[in-house]
Amino acid sequence: MPIRTKTPGVQPYSVYPMTPSTLEDIDFALYEYINENLDIFAETNEGFKKVPVIYSVPERAFQIKNDPTLRPNGRTLIYPIISIMKNSLVSDPTKKGRYGVHIPPYFDYYNRGGSIEIARVVHQDKTKNFANANTIRKSPGGIVKNYQTFPNENKNIVYETLSVPMPTFVEVNYTISIVAEYQQQMNQILSAFATTTSTPSAFKISHNKNHYEAFITPEYSFENNSSGLETSERIFKTNITFNVLGYLIGADKNQKTPNVVRRQSAAKIQFQRERVILGDEIEYHQGRKDKYRS
Repeated sequence: MPIRTKTPGVQPYSVYPMTPSTLEDIDFALYEYINENLDIFAETNEGFKKVPVIYSVPERAFQIKNDPTLRPNGRTLIYPIISIMKNSLVSDPTKKGRYGVHIPPYFDYYNRGGSIEIARVVHQDKTKNFANANTIRKSPGGIVKNYQTFPNENKNIVYETLSVPMPTFVEVNYTISIVAEYQQQMNQILSAFATTTSTPSAFKISHNKNHYEAFITPEYSFENNSSGLETSERIFKTNITFNVLGYLIGADKNQKTPNVVRRQSAAKIQFQRERVILGDEIEYHQGRKDKYRS
């Protein structure tokens, strides 16, 4: 019976998709949650229409060309509208996530990076080369290449380890500004924010296979000018604060090392015979005839 090499606990072949997590991913995750998951509609003069969501307020010239429906006359915005503004970013060392201490990169003097192992698989090609070499060595004369496919126990297994940089956990604060012309529109939009999540308002947002935890503060700030008789435009404005607990992996385009580092383990360790290299002779002893092997 041929001997099969066992590799317990390690998959011979796997696919591990890994996308970096950046500040832009956190911004997109919140934007997609409000724009796609909540998918808020409100009553307007043209019927029941979707409320547009914009990230901050871009320059007017760009906005007119990118989405002419937001400024039909080229100057004023059409309400209702939802705007997302990032206020602050805090990297609190007390919020360490699942890692209690900082984990430095392995073999940092190679400048390759990678601190946390995420996968370990068998390197098929390198392991196959060791297995073929071992079986040929056991063939008659140690030179019969037809023996290289003969099943045999192989103890020289090469593993490939995937590692990523140490994540940096951050807390990002956002302000969601809702502007409407009528109180009915504002009530319809606020109902979506107040009833979609539970109490306390905690939910998950995601982008590019990265998942973050978000919270809504219970206080809604109203900035209405409908109480007076001023000649200015009558609008209803509400600000909602979002706190997102995210993480950053790598420095995005400024990252000098790969986001996912591949390393191969040593299959065999050999020590050189230093005394043979230096030409030393074996110590004399009566009846001793062995020599240093070269």
